[in-house]
Amino acid sequence: MKIKELKFPVVFHEESMVGYGGNQEWFTEIMKQRAGCGCTSGANLAAYYASNFSAMNSVYDGNRESFSQGEYLSAMEKMYRYMTPGVMGYPYVRKFGNQFVKFCAEHGIYLEPVYCLKFNKTEDAVAYMKECIDEGHPIALLILFHRAHSLKEDNWHWVTITGYAEDEDGLENLEVIMSNCGERQIVKGSELFEVHRRNTIRMVSFRFQQEHL
Repeated sequence: MKIKELKFPVVFHEESMVGYGGNQEWFTEIMKQRAGCGCTSGANLAAYYASNFSAMNSVYDGNRESFSQGEYLSAMEKMYRYMTPGVMGYPYVRKFGNQFVKFCAEHGIYLEPVYCLKFNKTEDAVAYMKECIDEGHPIALLILFHRAHSLKEDNWHWVTITGYAEDEDGLENLEVIMSNCGERQIVKGSELFEVHRRNTIRMVSFRFQQEHL
């Protein structure tokens, strides 16, 4: 099995690992704990880019070599102001993309969103996912609804795709690696990207604008 996984933030509290990326349950306010998955995914992107691209250091204020829970939570709080959920949460992939671009632009970084809003074949979604990861870009994934039993707790929820694993059998054994509430979660690609009338997922990743490379 070949694994392609980004160098994604691992978060510590004192000497103990507490998160593979952020966890919305770290918020102290109930509303943010319940609906802060979008801004948590946004903070994941900011922390990842700041720690892997020197030109993007400014988008994360904390230590970019050793992530502490307190500093990561501050980044989540900061992103919450850009991705504030309403009564329905934050089920808006285009708004997510626009707000992350705005956040980065206010820090002197110019990105453009690359969306996957709909796909007619599982292979198309897999191709998008692999291209993003292969080029070093994590993906913010919005699961509006999914019928897979493995994703029953993740409906109406944002996670962050951080990698994949595959073998010579291709799609049949493809696995997708995600950061979900601070946990490193692995799901089958054939399940996650299953084309079915009941499944509704959206993805967005980002690229540097050519004139600012």
